[in-house]
Amino acid sequence: MIAAISPADINYDETLSTLRYADRAKQIVCKAVVNEDANAKLIRELKEEIMRLRDLLKAEGIEVQEGEEGIGMKVVKRDSDRQLVAPASTIAEEAVDQLQASEKLIAELNETWEEKLKRTEAIRLQREAVFAEMGVAVKEDGNTVGVFSPKKTPHLVNLNEDPSMSECLLYYIKNGFTRVGSAEANIPQDIQLSGSHILSEHCVFENHEGVITMTPQEGALCYVNGREVKETVVLKTGSRVILGKNHVFRFNHPDQARERREKTSPAENPAPECIEKTSPAQTPGNGETVDWNFAQIELLEKQGIDLKVEMEKRLLVLEEQFRKEKEEADQLFEEQRKSYEARIDALQKQVEEQSMTMSMYSSYTPEDFNNEEDIFVNPLFDAECNWSDREYQLAAWAFRKWKFHQFTSLRDDLWGNAIFLKEANAISVELKKKVQFQFTLLTDTLYSPLPVDLLPALDEDDEEDRPLPRTIVAVEVQDTKNGATHYWTLEKLR
Repeated sequence: MIAAISPADINYDETLSTLRYADRAKQIVCKAVVNEDANAKLIRELKEEIMRLRDLLKAEGIEVQEGEEGIGMKVVKRDSDRQLVAPASTIAEEAVDQLQASEKLIAELNETWEEKLKRTEAIRLQREAVFAEMGVAVKEDGNTVGVFSPKKTPHLVNLNEDPSMSECLLYYIKNGFTRVGSAEANIPQDIQLSGSHILSEHCVFENHEGVITMTPQEGALCYVNGREVKETVVLKTGSRVILGKNHVFRFNHPDQARERREKTSPAENPAPECIEKTSPAQTPGNGETVDWNFAQIELLEKQGIDLKVEMEKRLLVLEEQFRKEKEEADQLFEEQRKSYEARIDALQKQVEEQSMTMSMYSSYTPEDFNNEEDIFVNPLFDAECNWSDREYQLAAWAFRKWKFHQFTSLRDDLWGNAIFLKEANAISVELKKKVQFQFTLLTDTLYSPLPVDLLPALDEDDEEDRPLPRTIVAVEVQDTKNGATHYWTLEKLR
């Protein structure tokens, strides 16, 4: 690499950068890489590994020969007997294992594309066969598309009170033991259930040469065809199995169902195509549908409970309870009705008495009660009044209050003379007199007595007995032209 280096101070940074680049460029190491296929490279490395292992075995005094199949290895001793012996040391055993693994990998890598395709197709067919036996339908790409009843494996299907939820769960009974319990069990359970009356280890299903037996654990509630099971029992296809109180299943054994169909006559048995498509939810013999209701009724019957009789008893109890409640309700309603009628009668009498009293009051005028003593001598109060002095004073005060305020209404005076006030203001505006008329309230007091022309004509006795100052409605006349204010009576306004 040729680069210009300047000794001048002004080129110090450029010179230093050039030298640094040159130093880094000297550290670059070029390595040649062979463009080799990955499989060919792997085969070459495996062959080298095989040669190394062979040399290692020869160093141990062991000769390795290929078998007839090309993959199996024979280890022989270098003597006249040529007998099969074990490796002399652990190193030799490990070398033989590695040699066999390497030979197997080379054989797989040397396979042609057609051989790999055939082997993959065989694996796919084997996988589909296993899935079909388990009742799982798959597409060609391997995706699951549905679940159907297995053709060989015994299994349990759930039964639910809701028909749409029945036969949605499949539990396979595998070869050997299949444990049923809850998730809290110390030993992992093959079928895990939850709910009341389900023990941690509830029962065990055993599949021995196609014969399925069920063994309940101690204290576990297990029913088969409506009968409680305490010992080992053999299950037949179509058996109803109830675990706990809520889990209801139907046991299906494809082999037993197939044998049973073969034993029946062709007239009684439908076509094979129909057999494969129909659901195994039919009881053997009578063709009655096995569902959740069938299992519950069967359980009650086998336990000695007549469902019809129990329903009748329950209905009688409900009818008796309804009759008692109806009688109590009628009795309570009658008591309330009588109480309401009594209250209505009392209120009606009170209203009648009040209306009669008011009618008698309306027949009298204030002139009939000129004096307070007239209240007590009036025929309205014929009955003797046993009043105290305090009650007598309160009655006299109420009489005076009523006498002076009963027939006084400022609102009536204002409404009755409003039309005259409005007409007077209109005339003043029309004649341009600059005079305004409005209502005002004037009170006769010691400090501001009313003019004589505004006082109404009243009796002297009334003035002496009046407890409050007199207030009258007058008309205030404002003469804006002369700046004077006058007060008129309502009679003068009219």
